[in-house]
Amino acid sequence: MPEIKILNLSGNNKGLCTRCGGEGYIYSPSGREESGKFVQGNRAFSYLDICSCIENVCVCDKNPPYMHLDDERRVLAECPCRKVRLKVEKIHRIIQESNIPKKYQYRRLKEFNVSSQDDEIARNLMIIVDDARHFIDNFHTKEFSKIKGLYFFGPPGTGKTMLASLILNELILQFQINVAFIKITRDYFNRIRSTYNTESATYGKGEDIFKELSRKDVLVIDDFGVQADSEWEKRVLYDLLDARYENMMPTIITSNVPPGDWASLFQNRVYSRLMEMTDFRMMMSMDYRSQYLNEM
Repeated sequence: MPEIKILNLSGNNKGLCTRCGGEGYIYSPSGREESGKFVQGNRAFSYLDICSCIENVCVCDKNPPYMHLDDERRVLAECPCRKVRLKVEKIHRIIQESNIPKKYQYRRLKEFNVSSQDDEIARNLMIIVDDARHFIDNFHTKEFSKIKGLYFFGPPGTGKTMLASLILNELILQFQINVAFIKITRDYFNRIRSTYNTESATYGKGEDIFKELSRKDVLVIDDFGVQADSEWEKRVLYDLLDARYENMMPTIITSNVPPGDWASLFQNRVYSRLMEMTDFRMMMSMDYRSQYLNEM
């Protein structure tokens, strides 16, 4: 993971805060449970909290706009906590709007377990995670239009959805860019269908939904391939891929279907777009669902 070089706001000269590494906020897989925030049942969800190094220098009332009265200059001045609090607020907002599954929100790439009793599976997962890190690192140095997406495929339970979600989390935490996560049937086809219903709140807004997803900085399309084989769905699917391609926006796709199976679909145009937009990465079988539930 690239080093984050932010000055230590605690005011000492010993370098970065050893607790937050200079980020100003702390992350914990059980942070929500510890802070008493957003607890759902017996599950603890990952969260971010302001680090003590920021709290110790805070001189405002901890409410927006995070200003304080500078008695010496007799003016309102920015509190030392303001930059970090605004950043954390932005991270929270993007994550909540991203549609990333709740059980994966805020989780980091380092939490993706690559260990396995099967050496071949372990090597495969290590390579896949390295590809994910490389994809994230590209956002430090490249324009979005020069970053190629990823197509993760393999049998159910290999961790495709989790890995795609963790990549989005890293992009939000490191760069605060606008991302979105959609399941192809539930979150896309069904949303588009609802725009044809005169009683729906989204009636007539199909084009708005399409434009929103086609222009997201990074889009995850989960469960690609579970859709029915209707001509309408073929068209809607291709149009979204084509729009992402034309807008030169990176796309991450997860699927149980090998990419070659799309070669005959829609006159080969879907496969052609996938070839140009993404690098294909096969994930070998490991039951991530049961493993994740055992860790909760």
